[in-house]
Amino acid sequence: MYRENLKILRCPVCGPEGKLKQERLFESAPDDEILEALLTCLRCNRWYRIEEGIADLMRDGLREVEADRYFLQRHEDEVPSTILRFGVPFGLTGDLPAQTEADKRIVDEGRHWGRFMRRFWDVDDRSIFDIRIKSTHPPFYVAGILERDDRDQLRRWGIFPDRTGNVAFGALGHFAGRLGVDVGCGGGQFGLEAAQQGVRMIGFDPSFEEVDLARQHARERGVVGIDYVRAEPAHPPFAEESVDLMMAKDSLHHVPELRAIFPRLLNLMKPGATFVCHEHCARPRIKNKLMRLIQPRAIEKIRSRYPKHEIPQELLTDSANEDVSMDAVRAVVREHFIKDKSVEDLFLASDFEMLAHFAYGKRWWVTKWAWRLGSVIERTLLLLGDRQHLTFVGRKRGELKKP
Repeated sequence: MYRENLKILRCPVCGPEGKLKQERLFESAPDDEILEALLTCLRCNRWYRIEEGIADLMRDGLREVEADRYFLQRHEDEVPSTILRFGVPFGLTGDLPAQTEADKRIVDEGRHWGRFMRRFWDVDDRSIFDIRIKSTHPPFYVAGILERDDRDQLRRWGIFPDRTGNVAFGALGHFAGRLGVDVGCGGGQFGLEAAQQGVRMIGFDPSFEEVDLARQHARERGVVGIDYVRAEPAHPPFAEESVDLMMAKDSLHHVPELRAIFPRLLNLMKPGATFVCHEHCARPRIKNKLMRLIQPRAIEKIRSRYPKHEIPQELLTDSANEDVSMDAVRAVVREHFIKDKSVEDLFLASDFEMLAHFAYGKRWWVTKWAWRLGSVIERTLLLLGDRQHLTFVGRKRGELKKP
């Protein structure tokens, strides 16, 4: 956590009034990055840790109790005795915070995606971490195929074709040197792209494993000016009106009660600040029916060409809060932002193209014609109102009432 960003951090329980101070510094880097430290809230006296360069700022019911207590044990000689004995919400002893069923779902959601991203990391596949590689998980991972199995050929395609990428990333250079946040950043793809264009970014997500991998990847790429925080979008731990740019990639539709909590995110933004998102906004019924007809045959062909792999459970099941707010995304975005640019897509042509490539290998004419056919069908379905993804850039509307 860079010192410059430390001053805008807030307690997730107290909100904007809960300023945090650095109680103890245990380790730092030459570039002014805080690697390990103890933070306390000036309002409620809750304590939080910075570990491996990541500030862990979760409300009580979502805290990683074992990791927090191990942190206190490692620094027992330097942590104030009042925190060790009577810390809020707990110290080395004491009652543990209560966890509701909703809290458990958020924890499970984070662990699901942490395992998902770890599976790529452990086989040295970085393509899903970097939007510049233009890659996404294909619709046939249920066949047990990872992108690296095809020697990175899949990097030719991606979730951000030119028409979408130009909308999402075209104006990022205007925010160089200013502060942006990446909501539910996951593996950090959006924030990394912005940081590479000079934006001072903070990515936050409830999954410590995801933000840890995102941070490692950014450092591996030599990208500076980007921080990661473990935090919940419903309780963003940042100062009000501190952000010039807010980004969200495939995260808002996982946030429970999006309509109710979105004003908390908006209050982080300065007047007129810019919002950039790429989100699931609807279930494409016609496309899904079409894919159910084509995909099984293509997967059967793919299985015959590739070694058999154990299919990970996280590829077969949805996450705990999958699509919980998908139907609200479009309305929330349109209500709170003045549109500059937007595009809605199905990515059917890309799906056809990837299926054909993996099923028929070097028969490039098959892949080429699959893309052309998919493009024609996609344009037709879009005219008929079938939608799946919303890519949007817009400016924050007038002042909001505090939630």
